[in-house]
Amino acid sequence: MRLSDIPSVSSVLNRMESLSKLSENPKSLVSFPDVLEREWNRSHPEIQLKGLNPKEKADGISLPFPEEVGFKSTTSLQPDTKTKPNDILGTIESIAKSQGMDPNLVKAMVKAESGFKPNAVSPKGAMGLMQLMPETAESLGVNDPFDPEDNIGGGVKFLKGLMKEFKDPEKAIAAYNAGPGAVKRYKGIPPYEETQKYVNKVKRYYKDFSS
Repeated sequence: MRLSDIPSVSSVLNRMESLSKLSENPKSLVSFPDVLEREWNRSHPEIQLKGLNPKEKADGISLPFPEEVGFKSTTSLQPDTKTKPNDILGTIESIAKSQGMDPNLVKAMVKAESGFKPNAVSPKGAMGLMQLMPETAESLGVNDPFDPEDNIGGGVKFLKGLMKEFKDPEKAIAAYNAGPGAVKRYKGIPPYEETQKYVNKVKRYYKDFSS
């Protein structure tokens, strides 16, 4: 067997012969970068090297990225927008409006109660965003006091009941903190320092959220 009979060797010999014929005719001489580009285009017809000078093409500099030649990248550089933190303010807006309550008042209450911390627990055992006591949560049908929607839903329901009973926002806020019995007993905001500070705090937060 002759070397020329081996396919791979035959291919090389044919290419050498083609290049030698080019050198016999000065007019047909082309630069090495041009030959390389021709070979590239022959092997990769789907990729057109446009807008690059021969040296850049030959040296492999500034070759187009896959996206520039019609390929799609399998890895997205954009942040994953599906993993967002729980929108507590949006939840408050939705639940408050569905129950006919002022969303800004509920926001002020939540800020005063827990500082928007869903897992907050007071020394007395009040739980979640609106600081519901276990017995209050149970009476309101709250299954998970630490679930934002469940907790806010119960808290707004409780606050709505207080607003309906006392027909006065300040009395309702005070009753949420000190209990309805205390407000009835004193016929208004109880003379408790904690409750009075709480009412003033909610009013201040309400003004902030409403501005």
